[in-house]
Amino acid sequence: MGITLSAATRQNLLSLQDTANLLATTQSRLATNKKVNSALDNPTNFFTADSLSSRSAGLTGLLDNVSNGIQIIQAANAGITKLQGLTDQLKSVAQQALASANAFTAKASVASTALTGATTSNLLSVGATTAVADNAIGASTGVTQQTITGAVDLSDTTNIDAALFASGNTATLTIDDVKITLNKGVDDVSQDVLVKSINTQLKSGGSAVTVEASGANIVAKGTADGGAFTIGTDTGTTNLFGASPAKVDGVFVPTSTSLATGLGFHVGDNFTVNGKTVSIARNDTLVSLAQKVSVATGGAVSATYDATNRKFNFTAADSSTTIALGDGGTATSKVSNLGFSTQSFGAGQGSTTGSTFTPSQLDGKTISVQVGTGTAVSLTFGTALGQIATLTQLNAALAPANAQASLDTATGQLKITTTNEAGAESLTLLATGTNNPFNSGTSAATLGGDGLTSRNGLVTTYNNLLTQIDQLAADSGYNGVNLLSGDTLKINFNEKSTSSLSVTGSSVTAANLGLAAVGQNDFVEANAINKVLTTINSAVSTLKNQASSLGANLAVVQNRQDFTKQIINVLDTGASNLTNADLNEEAANSQALSTRNSLGISALSLANQAQQSVLQLLR
Repeated sequence: MGITLSAATRQNLLSLQDTANLLATTQSRLATNKKVNSALDNPTNFFTADSLSSRSAGLTGLLDNVSNGIQIIQAANAGITKLQGLTDQLKSVAQQALASANAFTAKASVASTALTGATTSNLLSVGATTAVADNAIGASTGVTQQTITGAVDLSDTTNIDAALFASGNTATLTIDDVKITLNKGVDDVSQDVLVKSINTQLKSGGSAVTVEASGANIVAKGTADGGAFTIGTDTGTTNLFGASPAKVDGVFVPTSTSLATGLGFHVGDNFTVNGKTVSIARNDTLVSLAQKVSVATGGAVSATYDATNRKFNFTAADSSTTIALGDGGTATSKVSNLGFSTQSFGAGQGSTTGSTFTPSQLDGKTISVQVGTGTAVSLTFGTALGQIATLTQLNAALAPANAQASLDTATGQLKITTTNEAGAESLTLLATGTNNPFNSGTSAATLGGDGLTSRNGLVTTYNNLLTQIDQLAADSGYNGVNLLSGDTLKINFNEKSTSSLSVTGSSVTAANLGLAAVGQNDFVEANAINKVLTTINSAVSTLKNQASSLGANLAVVQNRQDFTKQIINVLDTGASNLTNADLNEEAANSQALSTRNSLGISALSLANQAQQSVLQLLR
């Protein structure tokens, strides 16, 4: 039997049904926090959000792999950092060996035979420049005892007054360059008084000449050492001895104590040696005259008198100094008085007259020097371009071979040794050329002492550090992957594995870094230690390059990690925007629908009340 509802009731029922459906939908959104829970809600948003969420989930899974990769790289980087610390310790040990006492007690050395006259500035010299007088002095240049006889009869005072005091009360004489003054009434008393007065003044003037009475005349005599002397040309002297006095010369054979004036010099004469003036004093002997040469030249040139050969010898301080003799300004200031006709003597000639030259023992000779297994240096002694003549030039030539030279002035030997940097190495010398002062051969250093003991201890320390390098590198892995053992790390950055980074490791060991165990020979001298330091510096450079590469890869991975996190956030946000419900809106909708539902029920109740009123009328 059908039930017929009024239009109002039917309308209220439909409204309540719609409200109930809407309320159910709102409550579902509030419960799930989503406004699209299935494809039926919104196919486009549902499938788009699902795709975004799926990619986000895939990237989230990759983040664990990326994080793991970061830890692997950081472990390797930490290992590299500590390996650099170990290489610094290696360098410290090597430098400590450098600073330790030498491991050798004597360096290898080779010496030449004695080189006559060699100096540091002229290795080729045969000796200092010497000048020997061309002629012997003596009979031809002076007399043993010169005698000059007066020309006036001085047997009484009348003749003395007439000869000396004819024009006044005083008279002057010059004998042996000594000025003598005589007074009338004092020195003319007698011949003996006159002789005594003259001798007193001669002696006071430093002269070795004496006068004596010889019959009616006065005779002036030189001493055996004094040789020749002169008398003046003043009036008194001429009156006493005459214009051309009688003179008797003996034979002069000078000794070391003979007076220089006996050679023909006058008091006050001089000569020059290398531009320096040597003056003749009255009491100068041949020995003191020679000494004056050294004083005048400041030791640059010295002189001696050879009494046996009656010759003067001049010697320069070294082979590079010339000897130049020169006359003085007076007629008797001649170096010929010393027996020299030659006045210039060239440096290094070592001759008597400057015309003879004796070749050097080194000139034209060649040597080859090699230290250890280093580069051999070949050089030739001489004065030509590129040849060696001085010690400075020799050391410059030997430096590339780690050798050095010195000249022993006491023995005249030229000695070649290894430098301190190669002090433990052997030295091999090859000499060529006839009569070469060097002999071919090999000399070895003598090892030992506290320095060797100390350095051997450092060898052990060094090698122990190499073991630590290998062990530390082997322990620098993470989760089974060690980039310092040569492992390769691949990190994927997207879910399709089309974006990735491969980090190729390298096997880091002491040997692969070029660091080998050292032995005693590696620490005995500076050159060997410096080679070890070079390998350490190379290893440090390799580690720095590896650290740089790891750092760059780490930066890339960390950057991709941050990027992936941001992409995941973008994807999740996008998916949420497409499917998530607005809880504020849905809560308001729920409240509104509840109110609407209450109103609908009330309206339905009112509609039913109208029907109830009709029913009451029918009753």
